[in-house]
Amino acid sequence: MVRVVLDTNVVVSAYLVSTGKPALILSLARQGKIDICLSEEILQEIKGTLLRPKLQKIHKATPQEIERFLHAFAEVIDLVHVTTEVDEVNDDPEDNKILACALEAKADFVVSGDHHLTDIGSFRGIPIVKPDAFLGIIAREP
Repeated sequence: MVRVVLDTNVVVSAYLVSTGKPALILSLARQGKIDICLSEEILQEIKGTLLRPKLQKIHKATPQEIERFLHAFAEVIDLVHVTTEVDEVNDDPEDNKILACALEAKADFVVSGDHHLTDIGSFRGIPIVKPDAFLGIIAREP
């Protein structure tokens, strides 16, 4: 099974646009075709992002609806306990938690729409790809 760490922006995009490529990635996890691995820190960042007033104006979900989404989402992910510290992304140090989770999870891919991560290309042998590239790779898997 392919193990993948999703950046916060991918999960938030999936929440906002149910027909987009990030939503397709979440669908693959619900179908049991991939394993999404996230840390508690990433889940908290997702929650905080979805609760930002600017985004709440877009999705119009209540905090309770966001909690329900996160609870359901937590059912389809592997929660990874991260003990590794990473200091790779200098321009956006918050992104280091994504890479640390990928190392701990022994992930096959990191999927992100954030250029701070995608510009790296790969980290310690783990490819960092955009959602569309990841879907293309998975489509070729037997």
